[in-house]
Amino acid sequence: MIFSIDSASCCIVVDGINKSHYRNTTEDRAQMLEDCTAMGLMSDYKAVMAEWGDDVPPPALDDLKTSKLSDLESSFDARVSGSFVSSQGWPMQFDRADTLAVEGAIQLLKATGQTSGYLTDANDATHYGVSLATMEAIKVEMLGAYAACHARKQEQRAAINAAQTEEELDAIEITWPV
Repeated sequence: MIFSIDSASCCIVVDGINKSHYRNTTEDRAQMLEDCTAMGLMSDYKAVMAEWGDDVPPPALDDLKTSKLSDLESSFDARVSGSFVSSQGWPMQFDRADTLAVEGAIQLLKATGQTSGYLTDANDATHYGVSLATMEAIKVEMLGAYAACHARKQEQRAAINAAQTEEELDAIEITWPV
């Protein structure tokens, strides 16, 4: 049974206890059709669609911002899971786990009195005889690459949240400095 409906959303109640909320969006319309079909509530689905009509209203700015923020987060995760070219010319991965692995290798070398070790780059090529100083420098480069991307993510997040129109939001291009 339909509990509530307006031009933007509706709530369908099943057996008096299970409430399903839907927004008047393309995605929620598809989900509501799937749910109502599965629950045998096609008359409720048809009643909602009669109220909403065939045209889907444009998404609200807040919904567009939420989607853009989700895209930003996904893009950031993909970027920091990638690699950059280090000062040694090696492609190095630079997410938190990669940097921690290099830091751990450096600590182990120092603790055991060794002056050089090895690094494995993003292509799984292992570079032997790398001095501690070079390993430290590459670790700092990795940290710097991550920090630059994180700072850019925060900058873009602020711009997305500050956008006042769909046009302003669309003008924000998700890019990375590294």
